[in-house]
Amino acid sequence: MRAELFGEGRHALHFGPHKINLHVAGQEFEPKAATPQPGSADLCFVVSTPLEAVLEHLAALQVPVELGPVPRTGAQAPLRSIYLRDPDGNLIELSNLAPQG
Repeated sequence: MRAELFGEGRHALHFGPHKINLHVAGQEFEPKAATPQPGSADLCFVVSTPLEAVLEHLAALQVPVELGPVPRTGAQAPLRSIYLRDPDGNLIELSNLAPQG
């Protein structure tokens, strides 16, 4: 793993095609876990299904989406992301690689 500084002073651990964004307790950035605490997580998964189809599927299952689609910084490339919560309130980001152009 290597430490990475990105955005406006944010920190992450970067390894291969993956990245874990780190939050400072009491200084979390949005969006974040519902109740940030040691051990809570913000996870991002790059999916091949277009986000519009993911959104339709989540709506059919009545899974609320908190934010998105929005542009984001990925581990390897820019992303287009949506955010939702797992049953424990952790933040889950589902992303497509952003079109390069």
